[in-house]
Amino acid sequence: MRKWTTAFLTFAVMIPVIACSSPKVNDVTMQEAHSGAVDTQAVSDDIDITEEPQSIEEKILIAYFTWAENAAVPSDVDAIASASVQKPGNVAQMASWIRQEVGGDLFSIRVEEPYPFDYDECLNRASDEKAENARPALIETVSDLSGYDVVFLGYPNWWYSAPMPVFSFLEENDLSDKRVVLFCSHGTGGLASSVKDISAVLPDSQVESNVLGVYRDDIPQSQETIQNWLKEIGY
Repeated sequence: MRKWTTAFLTFAVMIPVIACSSPKVNDVTMQEAHSGAVDTQAVSDDIDITEEPQSIEEKILIAYFTWAENAAVPSDVDAIASASVQKPGNVAQMASWIRQEVGGDLFSIRVEEPYPFDYDECLNRASDEKAENARPALIETVSDLSGYDVVFLGYPNWWYSAPMPVFSFLEENDLSDKRVVLFCSHGTGGLASSVKDISAVLPDSQVESNVLGVYRDDIPQSQETIQNWLKEIGY
């Protein structure tokens, strides 16, 4: 009887020891990929994951306004004299580099009535449009904006804000619940009030606070700057 009791007590003590010495299951590893997809990997084969996260691939639109694609340049004008309006324009170049990194579709915001190719005349018209809070008519619109999750929006600083055709684009297209990422080519005025003015007409959008502004003379050497900025905002 004493031998049986001793054996029973020995077995009872071994139970928690065996339980505590069972192989430990590590935490699930989460890794955020460059594409935005999340990969969940179980370290132990004993874990039964019944529901795995779905890969998330954002559909991106890169819309931009640039003077070079909206200027009426006469065919007999000296290309060197009109170098500031040669294609690609500053913002178009930025948009192209962004697309190289994130993919997506490009959309050029173009007006029905082209702007003068002469710099001063273009500035005068831009000033008048801003004073009138005009909405210049656009040649075309995005066929199906509902399919996009993120909209990159590029523009030059015209009279301390975005050009009025940019606001035409924003009012003609519903960007509600979309992430909107801004990038700007500017002179000494920087971003000025452009971010505030654009955000004001997008109350239901998620406007990225990290806005890229590049001085116009630095555009040709700005590809690395754009790449670093995209990394900062998750691309």
